[in-house]
Amino acid sequence: MGVLSLQKSKGQNLLRGATILAGSMVAVKLIGAVFKIPLGNILDGTAMGYFNTAYNVFTMIYAFSTAGLPTAIARMVAEQAARGRYRDIRRIHDLSVKLFFFLGLLGTVLLAAFSKIYVDIAQNPNALFSVLAIAPAIFFGCMMSAYRGYYEGLRNMIPTAVSQIVEVIAKLIFGLSLSVMVVEHGKSQFEAGRKVFGVVCHTTADMTAAVAPYASAAAILGVTLSTLVGTVFLLVRHRWKGDRILPEDLRYSPRPMRPQVLLTRLIKIAIPISIGAIVMNVAQAVDTVTIINCLQFAFDKFPKAMEKQFSGTVPAEVMAAGEAANFIFGSYSGYALSVFNLVPSFTSIFGKSALPNVTTCWSSGDRKGTRVNTESVVRMTAMIAAPASFGILFMAQPILALLFPSKTAEVAIAASVLSWQGISLIFLGLTTPLFSVLQGLGEVTKPPKYMLVGMIIKLVVNLVTIIIPVININGAAAGTGACYLAILILTCQGIKRVSGIRFSFIRLLMKPLLSGALCGASAWGVYALLHGILPDQLATLLAIAIAGVIYLAALVLSRALCRDDIIMLPGGEKFAKLLAKYHCLG
Repeated sequence: MGVLSLQKSKGQNLLRGATILAGSMVAVKLIGAVFKIPLGNILDGTAMGYFNTAYNVFTMIYAFSTAGLPTAIARMVAEQAARGRYRDIRRIHDLSVKLFFFLGLLGTVLLAAFSKIYVDIAQNPNALFSVLAIAPAIFFGCMMSAYRGYYEGLRNMIPTAVSQIVEVIAKLIFGLSLSVMVVEHGKSQFEAGRKVFGVVCHTTADMTAAVAPYASAAAILGVTLSTLVGTVFLLVRHRWKGDRILPEDLRYSPRPMRPQVLLTRLIKIAIPISIGAIVMNVAQAVDTVTIINCLQFAFDKFPKAMEKQFSGTVPAEVMAAGEAANFIFGSYSGYALSVFNLVPSFTSIFGKSALPNVTTCWSSGDRKGTRVNTESVVRMTAMIAAPASFGILFMAQPILALLFPSKTAEVAIAASVLSWQGISLIFLGLTTPLFSVLQGLGEVTKPPKYMLVGMIIKLVVNLVTIIIPVININGAAAGTGACYLAILILTCQGIKRVSGIRFSFIRLLMKPLLSGALCGASAWGVYALLHGILPDQLATLLAIAIAGVIYLAALVLSRALCRDDIIMLPGGEKFAKLLAKYHCLG
């Protein structure tokens, strides 16, 4: 009876932590949409190209400094908490803060020092100001990650959740206000004397091109300021509330290990995870370089074929200025990826919550608890990723048109590639939390190897397909799909070899996938029926709402829902009893 209670408690801890992070993530993404959607309408495809050229290299260096160490901290803290070694936990915190301070400072200096070289390689020199503006965010992001990883290891997801909300609110306020100020200043300069930021402009298109690098840098500066605000919040909260480790816990805790021993263990766990994060984020940076360069190669080698492909979408003045490749990349990265990246943000919360639970179960020899937590991650992730994947596959164009109504050219380019990328969402959605399971099992070296394989596949597919005029930017979607499918297969095999857990994909995934396919198809059918009768925006919203109801009904009728998952939701006990009454729980 005690074992069963313990397993249930661990499963509940997973879902309770996931519920807290999910709630904050909903708020973060809603506020983030309020940031990205107006930003996408303030900036054009060219400015978004500069923005994402800077942001992609930032995430690469930022991942090196933050992706591995927070995970390593969470894993070590969870392990020591299970053993009652609270003095070690405190010492891990002190060491990690000092280490993150150094790494953050180093990352900021490196990005600033090599910014000119990077933008030249990316063939996007006008992105220089944006790269410089984002550099300090690495330092502040590192400091935030030290505290987030610490609290996640203690299974307290509230500091992470609240700090994310504080950070995104600051980004909304600073990013939008600064970019609007720059755009309005450029317009006033143009109206006063047709000289904008030192450049003589004869037309409105010239003015827009002159403003773009500075408007992008202003928006990026808002991101940097938001990381500063998030850091201050976590520092103040830690001093105010502490970590809730009681004096009695410290008094009866064993003598702590030497700092050198803890630091060595921290680094041994963190380095492979950080390398993996670098590989995946290098893949994003490779995307930046390969997409722009391959598109430019195609425009130079096959000018007539490329002009035929984009003559009705890329503005003539952009094409004449030789900025077509950057405009297409900006449309893809600034609009298609803004929607695409929403799903992994949600599914990753199950990995964050699962890691300390899997670590505790595995290190204590609880194989059944390990399996329960792992299957819960797969099941809950699939329930989010499946409808999103099929929804984007069927509804990419209406969704983008709803979010960015004034960006006709950018939406026309982004819609096709986003639709194809919808297929890969289920692979990416499952990969992120399953990496956390592997790390919880102590296999921190495997994810980097799998990511490296995926990155190489993505690089090859990009180079081969994007230069073909009829495929062009859609080759990026093919690269993404091939990359994450390979990584998912390798990850599942790795978990099976290490833990002996055999996934019953039919049992875990088939019902969510079928329900998700029905959701996507019904959204497309409703939209096709209402299109032309109602305004497009209203037709899109109604189609999504009706498809959501159909998806939930399909989950209930197919008994895809599990009682242990339902009871962790607000009011879940009553809902679980109701579903059980009608035999709707799996």
